[in-house]
Amino acid sequence: MEKISRNTYALTIILAAISLLFLLLDSAQQRVFFYLAIYASVLGLFLERKNLGKIRLKVALLPLMVGAMEMLWFLFYEVKHGHVNHYNDHFLGGKKLLLGSILVLYLDSFKHHLHRNALKKIFLIVAGISLLLATVYGFIQEWQGISRVEMAINRPTVAAYIYSTLSLAFIYALFQLRKRQAYMLAVAVMLISYLNIIFTGTRAAMGLYPVLIFLLTLFNFKKIQLKPMLGVAVVVLCIVGINFNAHIKPKITQTVHEISTYQTGNDDTSLGARFSMWTVGIYNGVHKPLGQSMESRERLSADYVQDHPENKTAMMYINVHLHNEIIDTFSLQGVIGLALILGFYISGALLAVRRNNLLLLFIMLSMFAYGLTDVLLISAEFVAFFIILVAFSTVITEDNTAPACVGRSG
Repeated sequence: MEKISRNTYALTIILAAISLLFLLLDSAQQRVFFYLAIYASVLGLFLERKNLGKIRLKVALLPLMVGAMEMLWFLFYEVKHGHVNHYNDHFLGGKKLLLGSILVLYLDSFKHHLHRNALKKIFLIVAGISLLLATVYGFIQEWQGISRVEMAINRPTVAAYIYSTLSLAFIYALFQLRKRQAYMLAVAVMLISYLNIIFTGTRAAMGLYPVLIFLLTLFNFKKIQLKPMLGVAVVVLCIVGINFNAHIKPKITQTVHEISTYQTGNDDTSLGARFSMWTVGIYNGVHKPLGQSMESRERLSADYVQDHPENKTAMMYINVHLHNEIIDTFSLQGVIGLALILGFYISGALLAVRRNNLLLLFIMLSMFAYGLTDVLLISAEFVAFFIILVAFSTVITEDNTAPACVGRSG
């Protein structure tokens, strides 16, 4: 039985790794292997039913609590109103978070089946190949003249968020090798990754990626070391210099113009629409603190915009999302949803620090930062990526915390 349990665990790792490989190449195949990994984890938990005392709940609770919130809200309002299309993203995101928590629970609880060094090598190889394939795909799209690189995801912004976080994860894995050659490769990865991020035209990723890289380098080396910091600075300056006129300057000009335009009362721009959505979203949350349906949010927003026409562009996106994870959640799920989403970010970061899990910490930092300008937890692709990356972060990190027990070992 021990051999079967070990092989089932190894199979789950392999399926999760394959899902990560396909993430930015083929969404359909990625989805297939993601669910296969979950099915394998369910089988694994069944085989380990006599060892429930070894179950570690805390990390799995992160996707579980947010997924439960999304599903309960969906079931209450979709059943009541019957508009499945309006709620479909929330359903898919919530479902993947709930099912994904099983995968995280299993891999985190029974990682003793495989040696940690082997798991580290698997993650290093898989993350590296996945990033390489996505980078090649992105450069091909740029060469073909696509205005904004999106890889296999039809939204350049989500592609940029996933790609940049994957790059951070691979650089983290390289740092763990503690070798000069690995550090040199990490610098090259920073350079090429940032170039590909620029090709996506996603301002949030373009601005935050260098900051996250700087922080990752700082946290990894524990103290400020001149050479690593200079290396990161040189990489960023080189990329900015090479791409300034072609890609970066137009984005800066666009940003300044959109802010100026919004201040004159015109919100019909990318940033202007976001400002309006955030204003309308906060208004909804304040006036519906117990939560509401999407139809109710649309009506309340329409009434608000009638009195505040400078925010009229928000109505174009009101049945999609409000381009801010916290505000969007607050506008639909009220103060309970707000408390849960803030608890998700804070508890995730604190748990990462307590477990000395630097990768998990930067996953949470990335999600929080990118969630300030987008809504990621209803993106099926990002949720799958988040689940797999969190699961791998638990199996490659050694921590001294005791498992949270839910029963006695048999």
